[in-house]
Amino acid sequence: MFTSPTEIELKLRLQPENVSRLQRCTLLRTLSISRSVTRKVHSIYYDTGNFDLRRSNTAFRLRRTGKRWVQTIKGGGNAIVGLHQRFEWEAPVLKAQPDFNAISDPALFALFDDAGLREKLHPVFITEFNRSTRILRLADNSEVEFCLDRGRIITPERSIPFCEMELELKSGSPGLLFEFALDLLRIVPLRLENVSKAERGYALISRRKPSPLRATPVALVAEMQVSKAFKAIAWNCLNHLHSNEAGMLEDRDMEYLHQMRVALRRERSAFGIFSSAFSRAAFNPMAKDLKWLAGQLRPARDWDVFVTGTLASVCASFNENPGMLALREKCEQIRCRHKDVARDAVESKHYTGVMLKLGAWLSAESWLVSRDRSTSSGEAEEASWEPIKVFSAAMLSHRHKQLKKHGKKLKSFDAPELHALRIMAKKQRYAAEFFAGLYSHKKAKRYIKSLAALQDVLGVINDNAVIVRLLDELPAGEDGTGEREAIGIIRGWSASLALTRKRELDNVWRVFDKNNPFW
Repeated sequence: MFTSPTEIELKLRLQPENVSRLQRCTLLRTLSISRSVTRKVHSIYYDTGNFDLRRSNTAFRLRRTGKRWVQTIKGGGNAIVGLHQRFEWEAPVLKAQPDFNAISDPALFALFDDAGLREKLHPVFITEFNRSTRILRLADNSEVEFCLDRGRIITPERSIPFCEMELELKSGSPGLLFEFALDLLRIVPLRLENVSKAERGYALISRRKPSPLRATPVALVAEMQVSKAFKAIAWNCLNHLHSNEAGMLEDRDMEYLHQMRVALRRERSAFGIFSSAFSRAAFNPMAKDLKWLAGQLRPARDWDVFVTGTLASVCASFNENPGMLALREKCEQIRCRHKDVARDAVESKHYTGVMLKLGAWLSAESWLVSRDRSTSSGEAEEASWEPIKVFSAAMLSHRHKQLKKHGKKLKSFDAPELHALRIMAKKQRYAAEFFAGLYSHKKAKRYIKSLAALQDVLGVINDNAVIVRLLDELPAGEDGTGEREAIGIIRGWSASLALTRKRELDNVWRVFDKNNPFW
């Protein structure tokens, strides 16, 4: 009989040298309710030459375990912070050949009923690995299938190894997978993995590296409860963060680091928005972890922007200045050191622990329970049931009034006050982007655009203060190198640019001030 359950599993990577330690650990032996069985698994993935199945978010494979062949079709669902939730349809077949008559699900039947598609399907890559499987029963009697896979993904031209662990939920809450992974993290280093074997196979055969992921809209509806809306936004931000992690660690493009920073700011902004509706005390531990990570990434991003932006522009205009060349080399070295610090932080067990704790925390919804004196549990529960459109309108109105009140004294603001205004504008922009889907697209887009313009001008003005701070961090140069002169040139260049943009501030503020709220 063809089945179509939803598969829920947490996928984690580990280094092959840590496999033996994991398999021998007391924790697995204590929780096992079945013996560990190791089998060789051979899978053949099919698609057309144009990857039509891939484009329809569908994976089609034939898998042999022992002498048994199974035809599997996976599709839909998503993968966020290593938690994969996909629809899976399986049927036994007699041999290593697709059997389209075994497909009984109406949606899949419509896809594979196309004779032209069936004729074009052919093997595109294979996976060969050893799988060690056992069933675990956790403390609350929930059951998890523990799979440890070691092998290779193979295309006609090349192959890559993999070593990963899958924790498939058989009964209980998905949050238990994150909590159990935290226990395993204390035994061996682990990494959360969003990419399936099929996705890695497609990446290998196409030789394409994923581009940096930018923020994506959050799917909200007007009647959605506040608590559900917060979870949707928080998971969206976490996915934004985690999806840029691999590129950042491989140092493919500095935009990966930038997007991780943006994702963190969005997540922290979401915490600020919703902690007022629930329990601030429940948000504090997670907020502290996010602040730690932001602090680890900030210097690297600051030096990226300075070296590739201001310093590059100044050097292009003073390319024969010996002091400028010496200064650029010194700044590049400092930039590299801060990038190493950022990578070390993201590669650390502490970072993986933070991601797992966030996953467990969001799944358990512990933030619904009030832990402070200012909010009763009844008030927190009532807030969680309020429609998100009602909540968002009140919140956006409150912040909009604060921003306009703050901006009335714009002409008299000094640098710290302009920085505070920039932060307010940035938080309002993130909030507006979170909730834009609930309102008129045209009006929301116009409002967000005016905020972005304001934020951009204030950002350039603030960059001058950042550059002054970075230049003050430079070790003193040797006499005669001309570095002091170069630093003076950069200071003047940055101050001039900030002054020019400051003259634009009044016009940008007027555009925002005249813009009617979209909510």
